[in-house]
Amino acid sequence: MLGKWSLVVAGAAVLASAAALAMPVVVRVPIVKPHGAADPADPGLFSHWQHDQYPCFVCHPAIFPRARKGFTHDEMDEGRFCGACHDGRSAPPASGARAACRASCHAK
Repeated sequence: MLGKWSLVVAGAAVLASAAALAMPVVVRVPIVKPHGAADPADPGLFSHWQHDQYPCFVCHPAIFPRARKGFTHDEMDEGRFCGACHDGRSAPPASGARAACRASCHAK
């Protein structure tokens, strides 16, 4: 009986690894409207590896669809997309004076 459970556990580990390897390391967030003069010109970049302490189901599909979707800082300020966590309490804010998005999210 232990042999069957070992195979089940090994199979689950292989499937989990395959899913992790299939995800893109960096996702370029599509620009949905022109950025203002004070905003970064480059699209935002999302790094799965910088967020690897969270299992996929924490964000997908409740916060982010599995397909690439553009969004704005206004939507993040409303608590959607990155703003669901990056609100200044749970994680550094996505907008405002304390935001680090120019150096991380919009870095080339």
